[in-house]
Amino acid sequence: MKGFFSLKRVFLCALLVALLSVSQAIISNSARASFDIAQDSFTISNAPGYCFAIAAFARWYYLNRPDGLPLRKMLNDKTQIKIAKQLQEFYSKNLVRIQADFCNRYNGNNSEPFRKLVSGLTAGEPRIVLLMNRGASGAVLHAVLAFAWLPEKNLLKVYDPNYTSEERYIDLGSSGYTSLDITYHAICFPEALEYHDGLIRKIQYLYSAFAAIKPVGVGPIARPSFLKASAPGKNTRLVESPQ
Repeated sequence: MKGFFSLKRVFLCALLVALLSVSQAIISNSARASFDIAQDSFTISNAPGYCFAIAAFARWYYLNRPDGLPLRKMLNDKTQIKIAKQLQEFYSKNLVRIQADFCNRYNGNNSEPFRKLVSGLTAGEPRIVLLMNRGASGAVLHAVLAFAWLPEKNLLKVYDPNYTSEERYIDLGSSGYTSLDITYHAICFPEALEYHDGLIRKIQYLYSAFAAIKPVGVGPIARPSFLKASAPGKNTRLVESPQ
């Protein structure tokens, strides 16, 4: 994937967006979800390379709590592995191109995706963040789940699937973010995937198939009880059967 923008450039736009939208003090106090890594994250690590699946499923489960329990109390390790494996395969097959098109489109013009990220966090929605570096064998991608923006420190607080029990931070004023032994030098906020119909239907299907106490409807987008900050229209590029 080409054209991801640097962390430093994101930070400069972040400051501009903050000044134009709401005061820094208000955002500092409210641009966060109550996501709790000790309760709402997976107990399995990202060792097989399921980072996008883990971040996306944790987000959906946190917003919907379909059976009322936090994720760690509802899903055992075997169930988490089944869900993560199949969801990552779905992502690799169906969503990578959409993700690449979106991130390339906003290369060098990231203020709108960042504004929507902050709006989502302010509404209590964790948001997927994509990171990248480019090695000799091609691009290396990593997905994390942001659940707070701390403008006074230039930080995003994130759930990184490489770490099962600790909060992590992305410094938007830095030139990179290191997860385990890999440093990522570029960032993207993939708004096109946050409410992607096919992705939501696949998550609903996997939860119903492997974990649900009560069946979860597979079809329309699950609607959180609070106001969504953004919900793009249906993406006609993907027509996918959840089975």
